[in-house]
Amino acid sequence: MQKFTAEVKVGLFVVAAIVILAYMTVRIGDLTFGREKGYIIYGVFDSVAGLDVKAPVKMAGVEIGSVETIGLTDSRAKVGMRIRQDIKIKKGVVAAVKSESLLGEKFVEINQGSGDVFLREGDMIEISVSVADIDTLITRLDSVAKDMKSISGFFSETLGSPETKRSINEIISNMRNLTSSLAKVAERDSSAIERVIEGLDEMIALFKDVAEENREPLRNVIVNLEGISNDLNVIAKENKEPLKTTVANLYQVSEDLKERTPRILEGVDRLVEGVEKGEGTVGKFMKEGGLYDKLDSTLTGVDKYISAADRFTLNVGFRGEYLFDEDDTKGYFSLKLQPREDKYYLFEVIDDPQGRVKVTDTEVTMTPGTTVKRHEVKREDELKFSAQFAKKFGSVAFRGGLMEDTFGVGADYYLNDDKIKASLEAWNFGGDADAENPHMKLTASYTAFKALFIRGGVDDFANSKRTSAFAGAGLSFDDEDLKYIMTRLPVTLP
Repeated sequence: MQKFTAEVKVGLFVVAAIVILAYMTVRIGDLTFGREKGYIIYGVFDSVAGLDVKAPVKMAGVEIGSVETIGLTDSRAKVGMRIRQDIKIKKGVVAAVKSESLLGEKFVEINQGSGDVFLREGDMIEISVSVADIDTLITRLDSVAKDMKSISGFFSETLGSPETKRSINEIISNMRNLTSSLAKVAERDSSAIERVIEGLDEMIALFKDVAEENREPLRNVIVNLEGISNDLNVIAKENKEPLKTTVANLYQVSEDLKERTPRILEGVDRLVEGVEKGEGTVGKFMKEGGLYDKLDSTLTGVDKYISAADRFTLNVGFRGEYLFDEDDTKGYFSLKLQPREDKYYLFEVIDDPQGRVKVTDTEVTMTPGTTVKRHEVKREDELKFSAQFAKKFGSVAFRGGLMEDTFGVGADYYLNDDKIKASLEAWNFGGDADAENPHMKLTASYTAFKALFIRGGVDDFANSKRTSAFAGAGLSFDDEDLKYIMTRLPVTLP
């Protein structure tokens, strides 16, 4: 058997070493031969400091690819990532540059999107997040450290003096005594404290229920208070000098009162002594019971009158209705007086473009001995008046009285907290020259905002020759709105 020479053994060892070295290089360096598998997607980041080519790309902590290219686009870092072919990434994905640890290597974390379309070769990730690098964090920490040092220096200067230390010791001693006293009170009156806590719990539950039931009114109150505060802020800015003058005058008045208070008190003492003796008008009133009873009765009547006036509301409205078949607009001015929620009085002035009926009968001679009668009916603009009384029963209200200069009746049906209203009206039961049936009108209205409403319907649908659809809008102000508007009007006194 032929033996291997030393040269052959050395050669075989060198070849084996080269093969092992090549394998380790390919394995550790993650080298591939031929075209790499997978597809490339791109992400744009503000900063990728510390991120290198071949850095891993992970999803839920599992490596799904690697960084293949890093470049610039519009002063931002554009990173190309090769993703394994078996991994499907949905649109809406979020990419973020993260660190394995505080000093670890960087990698790209992919958070799967929620769309139904998958990213393909060359697509761009829409959302990307860049984390702060170590230098930025160190700079921020240094700034925080400086602030903490200045704060500690302030407290050291403030609390380092003997007077401050003595004051702090006294405060601590007082707090110790206070807590000791509270502990004794709690032990002695524990049952009373429990009753107080139970009462507070019930009160809090009650307030919570009230807040839940009145959430919208409370929100409106907050909005109104915000508006009032803004108005007061504007008024204060516009009247800064007058306010300063007013404050100075109030200060002067307070000084004058301080000087005059002793004399005023002496006069009050003399007045009280006279009243107790029955001297003067007030003294006689206090001594004689009949005068008191009369005054009490008078005040009771005044209180009833004021209460009724408080319940009374006034509403002013304007509206226009465009009649499509007549190609003209009908205008209304209304005044609504409502003493109670279930009844009101309605007064209206109507500008009716077809209000006055003028009938003309003429005879025209066509040929000698032949005449033709002509019957012409013309309608002219006229002002009309309405005065109605309405009574409401739940969601339905019935009206009656004068409607556009004739007797009429009507009914209203309210929906959605009175924002939606459907109405049916009928008047002019005697008819006129070109209308045999009563004038009937069907209307639907919707209050879009607090003072603005829109309406539409069919007018005079009982008379086919005069039936017309209409649409319109209007404004409605109650007495509180009128007070607000009047206070905002610019008024110049002579």
